[in-house]
Order: sequence, then C-alpha cells, then structure tokens
Amino acid sequence: MATALPVNRVLVYDGDCAFCRYCVEYAEAVAGERIRFRPFQEAAVDYPEVAVEDFRASIQLFTPQGQFSGADAAFRVLALQPRLAGWLWCYRHLPLFATLAEFVYRWTTRHRSWALGAAKLAFGARLRPLDYAVIAGIMTRAIGAIFLIAFVSWSVQANGLVGEDGILPVADFFAAAARQLGMAGYYLVPSAYWISPSDTTTRILVGIGVVASLALMANRFAVIGALAAYLAYLSLYYGGQIFMSYQWDRLLLECGVLLILLNLNTRIGIGLFRLLVFRFMFLSGAVKLLSGDPAWANLSALDFHFETQPLPTPLAWYASHLPDAILHLGVAATLAIELILPFCIFMPRNPRLLAAGGFILLELLILATGNYNFFNLLTIVMCISLLDDRLFRRDHKKKEERHGNRYVWRAIFCTFLLLGTLQTHATLARRDLPGWERALISRVQPWALVNGYGVFAVMTKERDELIVQGSDDGEHWRDYVFRYKPQAPDALHWVAPHQPRLDWQMWFAALQPAKRVYWIDNFVVQLLLGSDSVASLMRPTGRQTPHFVRILRYRYQFGSYAERANGHWWRREYQGIWYPATSLGPWGRTSVSP
Repeated sequence: MATALPVNRVLVYDGDCAFCRYCVEYAEAVAGERIRFRPFQEAAVDYPEVAVEDFRASIQLFTPQGQFSGADAAFRVLALQPRLAGWLWCYRHLPLFATLAEFVYRWTTRHRSWALGAAKLAFGARLRPLDYAVIAGIMTRAIGAIFLIAFVSWSVQANGLVGEDGILPVADFFAAAARQLGMAGYYLVPSAYWISPSDTTTRILVGIGVVASLALMANRFAVIGALAAYLAYLSLYYGGQIFMSYQWDRLLLECGVLLILLNLNTRIGIGLFRLLVFRFMFLSGAVKLLSGDPAWANLSALDFHFETQPLPTPLAWYASHLPDAILHLGVAATLAIELILPFCIFMPRNPRLLAAGGFILLELLILATGNYNFFNLLTIVMCISLLDDRLFRRDHKKKEERHGNRYVWRAIFCTFLLLGTLQTHATLARRDLPGWERALISRVQPWALVNGYGVFAVMTKERDELIVQGSDDGEHWRDYVFRYKPQAPDALHWVAPHQPRLDWQMWFAALQPAKRVYWIDNFVVQLLLGSDSVASLMRPTGRQTPHFVRILRYRYQFGSYAERANGHWWRREYQGIWYPATSLGPWGRTSVSP
C-alpha cells in the first residue's frame, strides 16, 4: 500500500533554476515520500510570510519543527538517509562547519550556471544516488573465479613444491615452526596444517577452496563461501612458504576478507575495496620513486622491463623493440596513473570512472606483456568497485538496505581505514616505526587483513637464467627443461593466469649467489633422489635420476628482428657455474669438480 505524502514536510525550490532541478532530483531520490518537493512558482501562495526573493535565493524546508533554509535545509533532507546523516551532525556540532557550508551555499546560488556545468562534469548529466548491488554481484563472482584459478594452479604443483617428497616439505616447516614459536605459532602462522601437515591436508584445503570458489561464482552463500576460500587459502599460503610469498597471494587474501564484508554490507564493502585500490595503486607508484632507482626518474624503466621481467609473453618482445620515445612516454604515463589518478577515487563519479579506466588500461597492458598469473585480473576486479550500477541499468526503485547497527559498521570501516593508513605509512616511511604502530601492524599481519604493496620498485637491468643439468658420469650433461621460463632460444610462452611457482623462484634465484638461496640444496637433492613430484614441475627429459646435478648461469637478451625471423626470441651468453656439480655419496651430498 502506498504511503500518503506528508504535507507537513515540504521543500520549496526555484522551479526555473536548472541547477535547482538538478539537485532536487537527487534529494527526491534520497527522501522518497517523506518530503514533498514543490517549485515556489506554485507553492509561494501557500507561504505568504516568505518573500519571493527568499525563495529565489535558497531552498526553504517547512517542517513541524520550523522553517529552515540554505545548507541547513539541504543537510536536513540528506539526513533522512542514515548513511548521509553525518553531514547534519557536522553542521550542528563542528566549529565553523555551518559558517563555511552557508558561505559555499550562497556562493553557489550566485553562480548557478557555472555550478551546474561543474556538477555535470563531476557527477554526470543527472544527479542520482548510486547503488552497488549489481557491482557487488559482479565482484563476488569474479573474485570467486580468481580464487578458483589460484586453488587449481596451486594444486597441480603443490606436491613438487611442498609435498612429502617435494622441495620444502610442509611437515618439516611446521615442525620447525613448532620448535621455534611454541604455542604462539598457532596465531603467528594460522593454518590448518597444524592439525596434520600432510599431502592429504593440501588436497582437503584445495577441495574446500574449489567448492567455496564455485559457490562464489554462483553468488550463492557468498559470506560462507568467501570465509571458507579465505581460510583455506590462508592455510595454503603458510604451507607454501617461499613459493607463496608473493604480493598477489596476500592481495587475494585481503580481497577475500573484504568480500565477506561486501556481502554483509554493500556500501561498507565498496568503500573498503576503494581504499584498497587507492593504497595498492598509490604505493605502487610511490615505491618506484622512493627506491632511488634512476630508471624511474629518467623514464628509462621500460627500456629494461619487458626483457628482464620474470616470464615475458611473446608481445613483450615486440614491446621492447618500440622506439625509446614511446617507452619513455609509457613510464611517464605509468607514474601518472599510479600517483595522480588514485586521488580521483575520492572524487565524484566521473573522475572516479576516469581513474577506473586508467587503472584497467594499465593492467591490461601489463597482462598483455607479462605472465603475472591472476595478479592483473584481480586488480581489474578490484577496480570494478569504482563503478556503480548506473552503468548497467538506468532508473530503478531503490530497495531499502538494512545491515544492522550502522555504528558497528562505521567502527569496522574506521578500523580498516586506520590499519590501511598505518600500513601505508609503514611502506612509505622506510625507517623504524613507533612501537605502538609496529605492534598494531604485527598483530593483524599474520591474517593478511591489511598489507603493504609496491611492485617493480627497482628495475632489473640484466637477465640471467639458471640452466639445471643432470649427468650420469659427470662429463655428458642434459638440461632439465622448465615448462614456462625462458630456456631455449625459441622459448617464450603464454601461461597466465596459472603461476608456475618454481619457474618464478628460479628467476629470483638468478639474482643472487647460490649460497643465499636456502631452498636450492633441497631442490638439487630431490633431483638426485629421483623425486617424481619435483621432476613433474619440469618437462620430461628421459632419465630422471641423475648421478650428478649442476646449475649454470647464462645472460639472456631479446634477439634482433633478423633472429626473430629465424624463430628465435632470445640470444644467450654463458656466464659460468652457479651451483657446482653435486652427487649423493655414501655420506650425503658431495660437491665434485664440474
């Protein structure tokens, strides 16, 4: 049954003013049937005590409590929507806020044509409340799909990386954690592996994650699904050790937490995702400049990036051969997108859409030239939070949203805002933090609720690749061929959104001496023991149990157009032995002459 209009609450405005009509359309959507809106051209006769000049000068709100005008009246209308009631509170209680608000209101009324143009530029042709139900559904399904990718990608390589006969067995890790951390380990390393650090636990966690991901993709039981996916991936994250020590793994966990909140309170969830996008993008740009790497200051970073990134795509070869002017312009555009556009997130709708477009374009270009697993896809999904339902449907009747005690939700929002601010400060400060700040961050850090980010801070300017070889006699050597990392001159692959984590770690290992790569000994030993799980991470090469293993280092560079015409992406130059020839003697591992 329709509710009758309350005739004792009336807002009167200038019906001849285009700016007034623009704003009243928004106010009508906010207030619904709780206020009657009338142009003074027809309502003035009912209020003879108000001069026509006053009606033209400002809106007039008539209520049982009295008559109000200007900014006071506007905030009283907005306060009918609980999420906007804070403006009226500020007007009543904050010193000078009312004076400033009335000044801005009077200035705007004297420049209505300019104000209308600026408003349309900022908010669009129509000013309407923004809804996010469709956006929330899209994000839920998309993050569910990314969780599914992450779980499946890990499942096909977990045995070789952290399985019982893998490189870093999960059972050994948790046994060491128990010895060093004691009972504190249950909080500092939250994982289901404490119950049973075994391959069976890995399979169960992956199974739970896959089911939860499918539920999210169907947008069913979203809160339970997001919670289950988050907890399962958190367990795998710690069990994965160095092979899951990437920013995108923590980013996915943080998105899982925010996805829970998004499906409990849409607006709070959208707000927190936007804060995450700001923090992620701004820090990505800030760490580049703060690193001191001249490649960013002189705009030469892309001269190296496409060739030296961990797993280039075939398009990276073509991008690296673009003219220097275009590459330098690309660096400048990247810095502008990461350092300037993030502030548009806190602006009205149109600047926010511009920011979303810039971020998504940047991620698509990175996606086209580098195999960064689900990283770029996840960032794009995060940027969807900057959009709104008006992109998908025009006018619709707004449903009343009830999400429990709004003060509780405001407290949750403020808590995440505080933690995000502290994490941002910790990333930017690059020095010792106050004790209380360090303690607070450390309390939430194990659960990946709020994390520090910053990608490509320092450019790698030369590319070294490690070539693993096995031999039966120490004289004749055969290569272990990795599935995805550059090795043969014609090796350049598309692999995203899958992440071959051993291939990635080999790229990091090549940046430092072998003695500083703590897992490499275990890797070599498992090859010498003939571990099928470890061997499965590479392409079959015949005999899988060599008597000797060594690792060579080569310098790789993209080839020329002539070399590309012959089918080669790379040229390489031998740099020396990175890990000496090793065998398993009667007393364990033994290094021998190459």
